[in-house]
Amino acid sequence: MTDGQVRVEIYRQFRDLATTPSVSTVAKNLQASTHEVKAAFGRLSESHAIVLHDESHDISMAHPFAGSPTGFTATVGDRTWDANCGWDAEAILALVGDGLVRAPNPLGGESLTWSVHGGQVAPEGVVHFLVPAAEFWDNIGYT
Repeated sequence: MTDGQVRVEIYRQFRDLATTPSVSTVAKNLQASTHEVKAAFGRLSESHAIVLHDESHDISMAHPFAGSPTGFTATVGDRTWDANCGWDAEAILALVGDGLVRAPNPLGGESLTWSVHGGQVAPEGVVHFLVPAAEFWDNIGYT
């Protein structure tokens, strides 16, 4: 089992099941030991391929997928994926099909929503990044 196989399995589970893959599930699906998969998760985290919650081996992010609710979602039919931000929600739709993005409204009130159909985004508004792109990995959870 290679790190690449583990990474592909992580993304397959996120995409197909709309759930955060666990070490034990990835190990079972790849017929590998949990020790091997934990080690692969660690290496993938060190290379910024995934982000783990602290020292645990729970996945926090596998861009564009979020490992836990963030308020940003991508929805296709009856399936919903958690995303790290609005851009990541759009990226999820690029992977799985046309759908709807929901994002928290920074001014309060109802969530902001926009659709993506045929690869075309139909938002209205302005996106402002508080952190320069070159500094995203300094604190990827905040960015």
